[in-house]
Amino acid sequence: MIRKILDIIKQSIWPYPFIYGVLSLLGSFFIILIDSGYFLDLQLHIPNIFFTDIDLARMILGIVAASFITITTFTFSTTMIVLTMYISQFSPRIVENFLANKNTMQAFGIFVGGFIYSITSLLFMRRDLISEYLVISASISIIYLIVGLGFFLIFINSVAKLIQVNNVIKRLYKNSLKNMVKYKELIKTGSIIRKIEVEKYRQLEVVFCRQNGYIQYINHENLLELAKDIQAVIVFEKVVGQFVADDTKLISLYLRKNTEINETIVEKLLSCIIIGERKTEEQNFGFMIQKIVEVALRAVSPGINDPNTASHCIRILGILLRQISDLENGYIVKKDEEDENIMVIFKAFDFEKILYYTFSQLIHYAKEDVLVISSIFKALRFAMEKASKENRLIIITFSDYIWGKIVPELSEGLDYKMLKHEKDEIYLLK
Repeated sequence: MIRKILDIIKQSIWPYPFIYGVLSLLGSFFIILIDSGYFLDLQLHIPNIFFTDIDLARMILGIVAASFITITTFTFSTTMIVLTMYISQFSPRIVENFLANKNTMQAFGIFVGGFIYSITSLLFMRRDLISEYLVISASISIIYLIVGLGFFLIFINSVAKLIQVNNVIKRLYKNSLKNMVKYKELIKTGSIIRKIEVEKYRQLEVVFCRQNGYIQYINHENLLELAKDIQAVIVFEKVVGQFVADDTKLISLYLRKNTEINETIVEKLLSCIIIGERKTEEQNFGFMIQKIVEVALRAVSPGINDPNTASHCIRILGILLRQISDLENGYIVKKDEEDENIMVIFKAFDFEKILYYTFSQLIHYAKEDVLVISSIFKALRFAMEKASKENRLIIITFSDYIWGKIVPELSEGLDYKMLKHEKDEIYLLK
């Protein structure tokens, strides 16, 4: 539940404005108490140049409040424009990457906080509250405005970078690579098996899914702890990112003893798997690959018609597939250190399926574009260079599949010669 809430907060636009707004409100009350003379005489510690009378403070605070609300309006409008552009030119799935950018949302929070501070301080600039004291609220608001202008420049610079397609692809590549490293580390903590052998266990219990949605997160360590508690082998035959329906078989329990599986144990098992309405990036590098594929598909669409961007995306996809082309298919096994008969078994990502879902749509929509098809063959060659023996056969089979999809117009003349050369480069690595 906590992880779900944090994920919702991460993908929302309001957390930074809310946090900075609350902090600014508290800060304004603190400064007002000082200006009212309730405690801490700052005139003994701060130069007089920073103090103003109430009339001047009202004027400054009004100007600062107006400045911040203007900047906030501009920032919000710019953000909406960028989000619309992301949806139309890149992919609706990439919007969350823009919202997750710290610099952009932090600047938005600073502007909202600055307005709240100024308007709250202006409310208390009254002679019945502050009759004989000079105030420092106005000077603080000016410092806040200067800081806000700095963040405004950071915001503009950040947006200028975020709307560039190369930077979008670069961020997706880095996030995907990071998730791939985590997946490899998970494999290192266990081992890979081809077939599940659980015939020696006495009893089988099945845990069914209780909601519809995508598998977002699997807590591997907690599942292993539960396996120790109930003395069982826990088999989870789904992968992160897969869609499951209500009453779908989710977990199989192979018990060493005649342990009774009650509702409490079932709830603990289900709490280790988070299911939501959409896919998330955590533990799912395939979702990041999907985002890059969608950028490439938009690039080859008739409305945009940017084959060079599509080719760049495909090359990046080849580099990413290269990182996982040496991984084996099957099941990941995590065993208890004290008793090897207690274990948790997870379905591993299938390289052949990843390869197919990565390039199948691109082949369908860009099969008449020699540049794009050539880039796909090059991407397969990148993956081939580091692939295991089994995955090399998969890549070769897939290259033959692509060759069979090419329209007749590309199977003769110079086009044929160029594509045949790229295909033969893959076979040389066999």
